[in-house]
Amino acid sequence: MKKIMGTELDSLQNAEDNVSKDLNSNTSTNENLDNLNYVRESNNDKECTISEEEYETFPLEKLIEKFQELINKFPIHKIGEPVNIIKEIFLKKYEEEEKDRKEKFILAGGDELNYQPNTILKSRFNSIYNDYKTTLNSFYKDQEKIEQVNLDKRLEIIENLKDLYTQPIESIGTFFRKFKSIKEEWHNAGRISKLKAGDTFKTYFHHLENVHEFIRMNKELEELNYAHNLEQRNAIINRAKELITEPSIQKALNELQYLHKLWKEQAEPVSEEFRESTWIEFKEITQIIHNRKSELFEKLKLEQESNLKIKQSIIKELEKINSNDSNNLTFWNNNAKKIEELRENFFSTGRVPKEYSTEIWQQFKKIIQEINHKKNIFYRNLKKVQQENLLKKNELLEIAMANKDIEDWETGLNLFKKIQEDWKKIGHVPRKNSDQIWNDFRENCNYFFERYKQRNIKVNEEWIENLEKKKLLLNELNELNNNTDSENILSKINDFSIKWNSIGKVPKENININSEFNKTIKSIIKKFDIEKNKVDEMFLNIKIEEYKNINNSKQFDDNLKSLKKEIQDLEQEVVQLENNLSFFLNAKTDNPLLKNVLGNINSKKDKIKELKLVYTKLLHTNPEDN
Repeated sequence: MKKIMGTELDSLQNAEDNVSKDLNSNTSTNENLDNLNYVRESNNDKECTISEEEYETFPLEKLIEKFQELINKFPIHKIGEPVNIIKEIFLKKYEEEEKDRKEKFILAGGDELNYQPNTILKSRFNSIYNDYKTTLNSFYKDQEKIEQVNLDKRLEIIENLKDLYTQPIESIGTFFRKFKSIKEEWHNAGRISKLKAGDTFKTYFHHLENVHEFIRMNKELEELNYAHNLEQRNAIINRAKELITEPSIQKALNELQYLHKLWKEQAEPVSEEFRESTWIEFKEITQIIHNRKSELFEKLKLEQESNLKIKQSIIKELEKINSNDSNNLTFWNNNAKKIEELRENFFSTGRVPKEYSTEIWQQFKKIIQEINHKKNIFYRNLKKVQQENLLKKNELLEIAMANKDIEDWETGLNLFKKIQEDWKKIGHVPRKNSDQIWNDFRENCNYFFERYKQRNIKVNEEWIENLEKKKLLLNELNELNNNTDSENILSKINDFSIKWNSIGKVPKENININSEFNKTIKSIIKKFDIEKNKVDEMFLNIKIEEYKNINNSKQFDDNLKSLKKEIQDLEQEVVQLENNLSFFLNAKTDNPLLKNVLGNINSKKDKIKELKLVYTKLLHTNPEDN
């Protein structure tokens, strides 16, 4: 990963190195120092040190937020390097995400020509970047004007400093007032162009050394200078003591560095009796502040180690998902949110130790790429499957459209139930077709079932009407049962049976009325002692009449085939039962099991005889002749 600026740790090290140099040398004032405000400005810039960030791990939204944060938080001319890195990473990620987004659009069934890029984030970034460039250009133009004004001031100050030791002095007091004023003016003069700074500062410090030499040549001036510088040293020492309890270790170290520079510029020289003691006191305070640096190192170390463990656990979770053998739509739907949450957690987790940074990022990037590759292959194959599913659903839709007006209700009901079941078994179709084909299929199915529902309402009405007819007929039959006149009783029973069978079905909850009718018929037969053979013949003729009343030749043929099959099944059962009689060779005739088998055989033979009579007569009957 590219370096952004000095990290916080690097900044601490830089501060320590610079101050250590001051501790180990007590040389003349650094020629590259500016005035007091200049030094303070430099110090403030370091207090705003831009921490190193793992920008490559950030999503587009967060990159934009970080860009805006840099502009709001730091001087515009100090953020060039991180801005350029953010720009490079943003454009790269944007192109990758757009490519992936376009691929998903096409896989979902979209037309490549209709794809519309998502320009919202890019527009936001471009807007912020344009504002940044405009503000930066304006800053540099203003700086050029300010630096020229400051240069003119400094050149004038140098001339005044030169006059201080080349012109006769009015008095010692006036000399020091002017000397102090010149140094304060120099401190307040502000920055100048780097191209002019070298010669300008060299000239100033050359004349400053000449002033000090001039002072050393005058005992009284030297003593006043020593006293003034000692006062400066004590002020610096007192401020350094306050930095011992400064909450921000970074701020304390940066200001300490400034104090060391100020010591050289404002607090040199002092009388020999205070020279060593004040320096040792200042040096000891410096060491105490430096010792606090280990607190920050330890805290950052623990945080980064914790972040490393979190990121390693996130990578393990992603590896579990990637190693899962499941590769279906349910799997990707269930894990899409989880993968995104893991990515966000990885990005939101802070920095890891520098020695692991590249490795952990490469591991994360690799596993994400593998998951995306696996997902993209799945969706490419899914597109093919979805097209096949679309063809299958179109076939079912055509069946539904062709049969929605069917009049054969039972056939239609079974058909529509089946195609609905088949529809459920077919997987997803392309999203752009999904709603339309489902709405068309549902509309045709609903059309049939609504017709079927209306048909049932009509049938129920007919059944209720049939019930009323049968109730009236049953009342008449009861009157016949109460009558003692037996004349033509068999013929009357026959007429009642024919009328009853011709009425048709009744509601299921009233089906017992048929049992009441049969019970009443039996009661009449028993009451008037009608011969069994005549009754059997009558019911046989009634049954034949039922078949003859069928006006559909296909249904007549189907009933005839069904009757033949029933006879064949009964004959097969009789054969099986007769074979079973071999188990009763030694059984007595009153054995209950033997009696049951024999009774069953006789009952079936009677039934076969009856059905054969019906079948024989039906063979010579044509329903279309009725």
